[in-house]
Amino acid sequence: MINFIKSGDNLVLTAPYDVLSGAGFKVGNVFGVAANDTLSGADVQCEIEGVYDLAKDASTFAQGDLAYWDDSAKKVTSTVASNLLIGAVEVSAATGATVVRVNLFGVPGFSGQAHGLKVAYAKYDFSVDGGVTCTPAVSDTIPDNAVVFGGVVNATTAVAAAGSATVAIGTAAGSSATSILTATAKASLGADAVVVPTCTATPFKMTAAGKINITIASGPLTAGVIEAWVLYTTAAA
Repeated sequence: MINFIKSGDNLVLTAPYDVLSGAGFKVGNVFGVAANDTLSGADVQCEIEGVYDLAKDASTFAQGDLAYWDDSAKKVTSTVASNLLIGAVEVSAATGATVVRVNLFGVPGFSGQAHGLKVAYAKYDFSVDGGVTCTPAVSDTIPDNAVVFGGVVNATTAVAAAGSATVAIGTAAGSSATSILTATAKASLGADAVVVPTCTATPFKMTAAGKINITIASGPLTAGVIEAWVLYTTAAA
């Protein structure tokens, strides 16, 4: 073909900020790893596919977890929020690790779309998070000015407690403790229960960035695993 240019696994982009060789950077919805040190505004060759060790934040990654790029911190994160989906983790990385090994997808995920639908995720696990009100160890941050309008809650392990416990889901900041799911009796959170969250009927707008939070009343819980997927889009300030 006379119009073929190259394979597409590497591109020449304009560096949006100073970038070092081997560091990640984002231009629009394209994520690449720089081939050389480059000053902001200069052209830089980058790889958009392959496996690379990249700087990470305090997130904990298991093998196969999705990896996102936080362009403010210039680090890989597990937080969805408005961050760009860049790949999947090849080697697990603990909270204290400074790098994580990522297999780049070469194309952006939906989370990188400026005005598209986004999904925040949280997983409450009694064996990890305990039986009282908490921000689960696995919890995405919903950004400031996000309009939250739907989702689903699924109890994959039945919620149990000595008393008549209730579980509510909201955010640690930016909304109320019951904004996503109003206080729900443990009986409604049995094994494989699927619950429509309150925010489906009553959308709300975040006033600050906040992680998804679990509020337990009349507890503590003695068992349970609850997953929550929250649908939102980012509105103008």
